[in-house]
Amino acid sequence: MTESAQKKEREFAIYSYTARGRELAAQIEALLRAEGYLCIQAEVKEAFARCEALVFVGASGIAVRKIAPFVKDKFQDPAVLCLDEYGRFVIPLLSGHVGGANELARLIGRQLGAAVAISTATDLNGRFAVDVFAKKNGLVIKSRENAKRISAALLRYETVAFESNYPLREEETLPSGLYAGKAEAGKLGICVSAAGEIPPNACLQLIPKIYALGVGCRRNTPVEVLREAALRFLKEQNVSKDALFALASIDLKRDEPAVLALASYLELPTRFFTAEELAAVPGEFETSEFVRKTTGVGAVAARAAARCAPIQITGKTVVDGATFALYRKEFTPTFRTERPFVLIAGARYQGKRRFAERLCREGHIAGFRAVPETVLKTLTEILLREDRTAFEAELSSSVHLLAEEARNRGEALLLSSVGGGLVPIERRDRALRDAVGRLQCALAAEADEVYLLELGLARALKKFGESV
Repeated sequence: MTESAQKKEREFAIYSYTARGRELAAQIEALLRAEGYLCIQAEVKEAFARCEALVFVGASGIAVRKIAPFVKDKFQDPAVLCLDEYGRFVIPLLSGHVGGANELARLIGRQLGAAVAISTATDLNGRFAVDVFAKKNGLVIKSRENAKRISAALLRYETVAFESNYPLREEETLPSGLYAGKAEAGKLGICVSAAGEIPPNACLQLIPKIYALGVGCRRNTPVEVLREAALRFLKEQNVSKDALFALASIDLKRDEPAVLALASYLELPTRFFTAEELAAVPGEFETSEFVRKTTGVGAVAARAAARCAPIQITGKTVVDGATFALYRKEFTPTFRTERPFVLIAGARYQGKRRFAERLCREGHIAGFRAVPETVLKTLTEILLREDRTAFEAELSSSVHLLAEEARNRGEALLLSSVGGGLVPIERRDRALRDAVGRLQCALAAEADEVYLLELGLARALKKFGESV
């Protein structure tokens, strides 16, 4: 895919059909702009082909009919979301994982205080989603069929092997359902690799797009000759063409038919550099006096690739009269994604901890902890001073930090109600009760999921995929 044909990242279009809907659409546009998105004005057909996301404010049936003629598959379609005109519900309609509709819905839901109706099975069951992992890490899914089989296996609570040619960080842990190692013959597995060939089995290859291909050739080199030479070079290096992110050369080749045809065939954007820019690239490069006299710099392919990525895989390599070089970017895959922020509330001894342990066993959360006493103490002290401005500022700051930490760790927060319907005699006790109540409300507004424990029973007050 050429750069011009790719969907524009961070671009979205929004559609509304009533006066109330237009007010909400303006609010959504403003909050997405604040997050770095760009809103465009376009008909649905154009926006579907161009944008990263489409947002409809109105009946979901209208949205479905509008996008129906253009839907292809989840690996190509943009994120499509629908909200009711009161902003009570956010519904990802299309491309929840690969297109990012679920993630965008959660963002909008948090900002509006709306319920998010997630319907994708891996989200609802708290299981590892291979397509989300691929999107977050910029990986090409080699086999859609194997990706579906792996998701189905994980939903059945089966285990899947995971291996990577690129080491994980020391602190990284595999999600529930994955184990480190090669998949046995005929067994399901995931392999993060840029290799052009892997053993044929049930392993799903995920390919990082981290390699830059430097190219140099004589003027009027035949298109077929350069293409076959490039494919042979990649095969010798055992690097998949899907692992390339750019084709690079000197600006003298900007109109070279063979180079442009090769970029089109490999579906790569081209990057052309002047002789001065190439000469400024640091490092040792094999040079040619003929090339220097012709282009003004002694090495084209290697310097052009090095300009795009820092790690040399192979320097100047001659294949059928053309020169190639391969460099790559740093790459470390990660499983870290923003997890749902879960709040578990209720009076003391109502079963909050036991319920949190169950969510851990199910893989929905990685752990849990009580809201630190220091937070409650600080809020209580400010209430005792009767400084409303200072309290609101401290409450907002505390909620932001608690939510951010909980999401990063995948932990649920436990907070016990205090006081019930009785008004405490002591002023400090009344301030503590008020601080806890206000903190519960603020955390509940920020949380993605809220559970209330009473008599050992959990009631979902706010949950992805459910009404509030």
